[in-house]
Amino acid sequence: MRPDSGPISQALVHGLPAGAVVCVAFSGGRDSSVLLHALARLRASRRFELRAVHVNHNLQASARQWELHVAEVATRLQVPYSIARVIVRNDGGEGLEAAARTARYDALRHQLRPGDRLLTAHHAGDQLETVLLHLFRGSGVTGLAGIPRDSPFGPGRLCRPLLDVPSEALQAYATAILEPEGISWLADPMNADPAYDRGYLRHEVAPILRRRFPAVARAAGRSASLAAEATELLDSLARSDAELAMSGDRLVLSWLRAQSPARQRNLVRYLARERGWAVPPERRLREGMAQLLGAAAGKQPVLRWGGHEIRRFRQHVYLLDAGAPGDVADAAPLDWCNGETLELGGQRGTLSLGRGRSAGVGLAPEIVADGLKVMFRSGGERVRANGDRHHRTLKYLFQAHGIVPWMRCHVPLIFAGDKLAAVADLWMADWAAAGPSVRGFEVDWSLHAPIQ
Repeated sequence: MRPDSGPISQALVHGLPAGAVVCVAFSGGRDSSVLLHALARLRASRRFELRAVHVNHNLQASARQWELHVAEVATRLQVPYSIARVIVRNDGGEGLEAAARTARYDALRHQLRPGDRLLTAHHAGDQLETVLLHLFRGSGVTGLAGIPRDSPFGPGRLCRPLLDVPSEALQAYATAILEPEGISWLADPMNADPAYDRGYLRHEVAPILRRRFPAVARAAGRSASLAAEATELLDSLARSDAELAMSGDRLVLSWLRAQSPARQRNLVRYLARERGWAVPPERRLREGMAQLLGAAAGKQPVLRWGGHEIRRFRQHVYLLDAGAPGDVADAAPLDWCNGETLELGGQRGTLSLGRGRSAGVGLAPEIVADGLKVMFRSGGERVRANGDRHHRTLKYLFQAHGIVPWMRCHVPLIFAGDKLAAVADLWMADWAAAGPSVRGFEVDWSLHAPIQ
């Protein structure tokens, strides 16, 4: 390699094992062009497989021009490439920058195969901007750790080998190597627009800091590394706490109450990140956890953020995904014919039928043959479960068996004609049961949100 490429080639050699399978996130801008070019020159000596992927966000009129440019550069460098086109949905209140980043990384994740390494061209200047953004937003150590150098990503890993390389080194490479070879790059207008937070930091704030503190990017990188170490320690504590606090998919209320508020919040943040959720805003987390853990028995407080929820019921605390059903059930019945698998939608899961394991088990075959309907609770339903001497209201059964309140109106009710034959796979009406010498059909309700 030429001397001009020294810092970049050294970072790549140090960060890439021989024989790796490398996928470059190639925007067509200066930084990713430098990264792809440097990798293309190293691949023979380092013996790794190289390809590129470009994500088209469809946010600019020139998006097609970027695709053509990427194709031209990748072809010239003899690097296989692919184009991923996404739709950026800016309806979650996170802002266009964050929405575009979410869509981009979702697309990149789907481009990876098991064991692949996705490389991005983030450098020391990007790390400085990220640390500053999190600082100004009041983030904790996880945010102040900035951009991770190496982390799990889909079926592979996400690596930033240039994270310690200053922006000036990438510009020098572009000027000394790319330009003489006739390789150009494009400039994203969003990166230069001070209306966006990162653009403002890059063009208004960072230059002032560098004039006063020339080594600010390197110092920010060191602080980020120390914050990352602290994050690892906190995550290690949270993993140990999760083993003690979790009972299935829920947290034991008594264990949580015995911990300090800081330790409680650390566990919740860790569990949220493990699920791929945004971490709850700090003020909401503090107030919500105090309400959840301090409410009197019988109360059902809820901590909500970003479509996610933490609920309490009896002696447990539940973390619920954004897709968890709400409190309104559908009124329209669903036809269930021939016992085929029935998709109920969302986290209501699926219903299916299978032959009983022995005689006298499951729904009577003649009931199944006549066709079934599936509805959801509207109130007042009663059933005399097989083996029970009394009719019981569903309200009583749900309470007696600890079915969580927010799922009760989403438990599928199986009707034969206008008579309730079964409540999911929880209870079966005595009148609908197969005779003692007949193998019936067992109901299986699966892939639904937790109900206990």
